[in-house]
Amino acid sequence: MADSSADSSPRNSPAHRAAQPQAGGVRFNRVGIIIRPQADAAMARVFSKLIDLLEAHQIAWALEASCDSPVREKAVQRFDRHQPDCDLIVVLGGDGTLLNAARSLSQWDIPIMGVNLGRLGFLVDVRPIDLKQYFEAMLRGEFIEERRFLLEGTLMRGETRLMHAVALNDITFKMRDPARMVEFDMFINGVLLNQQRSDGVVVCTPTGSTAYALSAGGPLIAPDLDAIGIVSICPHTLSYRPIVVSSRHVIEITPKPQSRGGGVMSFDGQINHPLEVGDTLVIRRHDHEIRLIHPCHYDYYALLRTKLCWAEQNG
Repeated sequence: MADSSADSSPRNSPAHRAAQPQAGGVRFNRVGIIIRPQADAAMARVFSKLIDLLEAHQIAWALEASCDSPVREKAVQRFDRHQPDCDLIVVLGGDGTLLNAARSLSQWDIPIMGVNLGRLGFLVDVRPIDLKQYFEAMLRGEFIEERRFLLEGTLMRGETRLMHAVALNDITFKMRDPARMVEFDMFINGVLLNQQRSDGVVVCTPTGSTAYALSAGGPLIAPDLDAIGIVSICPHTLSYRPIVVSSRHVIEITPKPQSRGGGVMSFDGQINHPLEVGDTLVIRRHDHEIRLIHPCHYDYYALLRTKLCWAEQNG
């Protein structure tokens, strides 16, 4: 079993990740822009609006190397997300675009601001119509910065590491054949938690508790909690309930031979890799966090009310 020693460093305290308003002006020398694939006319308008803002404030900007520019008439500088020389990253797209960016940018400790061109928008919370107002407020130091932790998953076959990746939302394990249940053992810090038959399991961060885990019946976890959610997907035994554990715990998932085949593990629903009987998926907190920039009025609970329609009146 994996090493289960607890990490008690200051980064694990809730106060370390609490959202705090910033005071005073902020100078960004170079802003990196990441956009979703298949840019459309709406993307082109927002992209143009953003670069006009940056140039008006004499801020250099660059588009991520793999992104196609939605504005052909503009000369475009490029940056590499694996070695970004930027002070701020602005993501134009939906939550999926930000998830993709966060996995590769977390180690660089660069703040990320999300502009919502998707649908739900739990992470990308600036509306395009408000971009100028909020961006200029941010330059005045009027914003909230929040840190969110990620998970890392390692696929082990005996003593051999086959694969390693990180996730901001969740790491899931499911049967490759959607018509069959998977059977697996789950351990926490080397101690057996359960042996279950189900369609799979979602292991999520507080950030990911509003995503797949919520659809599977899991709890919402406030983002300032150092906690990991574990949610079974359609368990055969109804007594299996979601469980929330410390983010310092190490979780291991091992398919049982009677599963009649292996499964697949998924990182944020974007990176997928097969897992065979006899393999072990080891999940723990990642060493790095991401820094999210929010408008000053940002309120997590107001976001829940809005996105989940909790304040709607009947009749």
